[in-house]
Amino acid sequence: MPPTESNTTRKNLLSAGITVFAKKGYKEATVREICKQADALNINSINYYFGSKQGLYREILELIFSEYNRHAPSPAPDLTPEKRLKRFITTFCTMLYKGGAAESDLTAIFVSEMTSPSPFIQDIVDRYNRPRVEANMDMLRELLGPDAPDAMVRDCLVSVSGQILYYSFAWPVFSRLFPEHSTQATYAQWADHVFTFSMGGIHVLKKQLKSQSQEDMT
Repeated sequence: MPPTESNTTRKNLLSAGITVFAKKGYKEATVREICKQADALNINSINYYFGSKQGLYREILELIFSEYNRHAPSPAPDLTPEKRLKRFITTFCTMLYKGGAAESDLTAIFVSEMTSPSPFIQDIVDRYNRPRVEANMDMLRELLGPDAPDAMVRDCLVSVSGQILYYSFAWPVFSRLFPEHSTQATYAQWADHVFTFSMGGIHVLKKQLKSQSQEDMT
């Protein structure tokens, strides 16, 4: 098979896999459906290019969970924690919503993976999410101060991330309640809002920690 034809078939199968997995989920999607969607006459094509349906799905998960790394700017350790938080939020919002990504099949697969995880999620989380979470926990601990308990730091990260991810999970309902709203057109404003709202909450928590510390000293 000529290289160009081989590359085209592989790309078609990957694209078809994204479409079918988004519609049916990992368990219900079949190799036959994916091959039909890709106009691949040979149902062994997936085994040839990806090893199995599992191999195809894992590659799609790799594509989804590595996306943040492709959008992330170069490391800048000299930035203040406030600027690092703003950069994290802006990068995540750009990745999720620029170009109408909230309505994409890849987002549908991501949401499905969050609600009904496949057997591959642990490895994906360990390689892509865990390092980023640890870095963001350190950032938030700097913002909250050294007295912040681990549970508070964790909950702040969940709060920030939850705001960012809201449209991804709630879009089918939200878009019906507010059909005029476009995440594609307003993702930058959303990032600004999430940052401002989050910093307000962090400021209140920091004051509470300070007040508690003063009470403990009296």
